[in-house]
Amino acid sequence: MSQASPSPSNGDTTQERTEHERITDVRDLDVGDEILVGDRVKPIVVDDHGTRPVQTFQGERTQHAVEASGEWADAVSVLLVNRIDMGTGERRGDISVDLGAPEPVWRVSE
Repeated sequence: MSQASPSPSNGDTTQERTEHERITDVRDLDVGDEILVGDRVKPIVVDDHGTRPVQTFQGERTQHAVEASGEWADAVSVLLVNRIDMGTGERRGDISVDLGAPEPVWRVSE
């Protein structure tokens, strides 16, 4: 699979991926927000948000999550969750995609 380079023509610019726009907590996202995830070049839209209980060594904690999808044919939904340290029960400050490895998330500037 080839990987597109960031460019203004495909909607992905370095100006959109600054620390100012970086999201480290899914609670900062609202339904309808456009976001870029990892090295993806097309923005996806936040469709829903919610919580789920997670059992840690410190007891049950609440994990916040959002679901987002692309607005094109055959787009799939992805689940973004705040990562929780299972030992301490505290939020780790990064976001996992589809319960996998952490990936950076940016809000697309309007």
